[in-house]
Amino acid sequence: MNIIISQGHQPPANALGVTVVIDVIRAFTTAHHAFQRGASRIWPVATAEEAFSLKQQLPNALLAGEVDALPIDGFDFGNSPWEVSQTEFNHRPLIMRTTNGVIATLNAQPCAHLFVTGLASASATAKAVMALSPPQVVLVASHPTGDEDVACAQYIKGLLGGEGISAEEAQQRTLNAKAAVKFFNQSNPRLRAADIEMAAQCDIANFAMRVHNTNKDLFILPEPI
Repeated sequence: MNIIISQGHQPPANALGVTVVIDVIRAFTTAHHAFQRGASRIWPVATAEEAFSLKQQLPNALLAGEVDALPIDGFDFGNSPWEVSQTEFNHRPLIMRTTNGVIATLNAQPCAHLFVTGLASASATAKAVMALSPPQVVLVASHPTGDEDVACAQYIKGLLGGEGISAEEAQQRTLNAKAAVKFFNQSNPRLRAADIEMAAQCDIANFAMRVHNTNKDLFILPEPI
């Protein structure tokens, strides 16, 4: 298969292939832990206003997200794997707004199959992709300048049979990423070092996260591997 690594919010078209949107710090690490805690599905939206509007249609839903890395007023959670890991979702849906991973996901059409991932579900995602035997895979490092998403993309590329890096290198590049600094320097009590430590955990998922597009509704579901 042809494997391409793209970076930023505008993934290239991949009509016959598989696109994987990567956001390690923190959107798809948060999504992984939300599913682990029983979230039924995740609805990605572009703005806080869209999130509140969708909440009116889905009153049982919880809200998670950030603007400029900080929690949004009126949301139940920041974009924080640690925060969602402290909650039992009991099959409630989650509505998510983030700066990089969610926006890149919303921009990733058209493609034959779309997945999202961080390091936590990297291996499970690679297995799901391999099972589809696509002619082309586009790995999207959604942070426009972040090394952590590129590292995850390179790790997955290796799992798919291309030239890649080790899990250990991907973990270290996440812990040392520029985006991680503000979580370790205690600049804001809602930016926790635990979020980055969780983001650096590799291959702890037994499910991939597939994006479904049905009747103009876009949502994410876990897909057991």
